[in-house]
Amino acid sequence: MNKYIGLLFVLILCVSCYKEPKSVGFLSTDIYLKGSDTLKVSIGGKGETDYAWLDGSSQPCQFSIDNIRDNAGNRSEQFFKEYSYRTWIKPYDFQTDKTLASVMAKLADKIMPCFWINPVNGQLQYTETTSALTKPGDVFHLDVNVSNSAGTRLYKDYKILKLTSEKKAFTVNELINGISVVKGGANNFVLYDQINTSQPDFSVRQNNIYLDNGKEFARIHKISDEPKVGVKIIFKLTDAKGILFNPAEYATYATGTYSYIDQSVNRQNTAQGMILEFPTTPWPVDVNFRSYLKGPTANDFSMLDIQKLSADFRAGKVPSLIAPTAWPANNWSDATAWFVRIRSIITFYESGTWEISCKIPYTAIDKIF
Repeated sequence: MNKYIGLLFVLILCVSCYKEPKSVGFLSTDIYLKGSDTLKVSIGGKGETDYAWLDGSSQPCQFSIDNIRDNAGNRSEQFFKEYSYRTWIKPYDFQTDKTLASVMAKLADKIMPCFWINPVNGQLQYTETTSALTKPGDVFHLDVNVSNSAGTRLYKDYKILKLTSEKKAFTVNELINGISVVKGGANNFVLYDQINTSQPDFSVRQNNIYLDNGKEFARIHKISDEPKVGVKIIFKLTDAKGILFNPAEYATYATGTYSYIDQSVNRQNTAQGMILEFPTTPWPVDVNFRSYLKGPTANDFSMLDIQKLSADFRAGKVPSLIAPTAWPANNWSDATAWFVRIRSIITFYESGTWEISCKIPYTAIDKIF
């Protein structure tokens, strides 16, 4: 009996002294960057990828670039050079940051590479300083180290990089040309010409604007490479013959909406148009920002050819928010005012001075002011 008691004591002692080994974690061999195998890097453009697929690896993981190789296997030092780049250090709030000084207080010019990896999620990012890379068509192989509690592993060809000259200096995701007549205090958009994804011809009309071929009511083109950092926007609303509506009267459409005016500083009203400025790109900061910009309100209907507009509407030639049955028989003769409005989602990624010009049909004003 004493023999068994002794064995039991030894067993209990062994169990009590046993310590479960610390977990060493797990680092999958199949971590990869989500998305296509090849990332097209626009020279002079800005972009980012999706995040890494961790395949159940223990978190947190730490990502770092090990190498970027050309097709001959040589390290491409151009990706590791550093450049001055203006970046946000505090969140921008367009409702409170109304001056250049207040915006600049949230920006800093940092020395950083044009291409890097997010150390936490494995996302690849690059900025406009990729303009220093050469040349379009060249292909590179990106190798990445990933570390966690299990150790460190090298992932060869984490992503294939291909340099391309394909980049958009600006994007147009919506442009709507509107004329509203005011009747009984209500705004009635008698003209509502839409360039957006709700229309089957969106890609064609969008491309017309990119080509600046003059086929659309709106034209966007670059005037100058100055400023080198940030943008200057000259916004024009013109009548059917190109005469400028008074820029001093351009405004955000209504309470609860915002316009490019709210996303800029140093507004100037000139004979060339309304000038807006911002010290960095992309502009607007929120690339999904929708602007509701309104022109002057007029009571003089001699400057709006309402009869021609009505005739074209009844002939099915005018895109409108008014249903045929709701168009009044008196052709808005009892309307009290009218104005033009541009609704748009336009984003600039390239610094410099740009002109946005929107021509409003059926209008004929006498002079700028």
